[in-house]
Amino acid sequence: MKVFFRKYGGEIDLRAPQLATCFEYVALWSSSGEDTAQLSRVCAGALGVCLDYKSIFPRYRAGKMSAMEYGHLMLDRLLSEGITGTQVFREGVKCLQYMTERIPTQSEVEERANFSPSLDTDIST
Repeated sequence: MKVFFRKYGGEIDLRAPQLATCFEYVALWSSSGEDTAQLSRVCAGALGVCLDYKSIFPRYRAGKMSAMEYGHLMLDRLLSEGITGTQVFREGVKCLQYMTERIPTQSEVEERANFSPSLDTDIST
């Protein structure tokens, strides 16, 4: 999946951050409801974490700031560089959808568990 920002060279590939970060931002997205300010920070933060590999934005440090604090920092950065709010929402939602696809589903977890080696010591080899 890609996002598009003319200012940063056009189409840019997304790269998924750590699964915990994906989960955190997707959870924030689902709980933002009709709070446009919160949604703008979630979208901006999602852009930052999915484009971190490009080294064009501040890094998200999960232990040092909350996802919403990072989103505020990213939103300020994007807006100050001429990125419109509409672009933040449009491209940020792409990042959130991309991160949603990375989070394992219950059936995927169960399927992986069925292929795990047995820890039963009574099984003879």
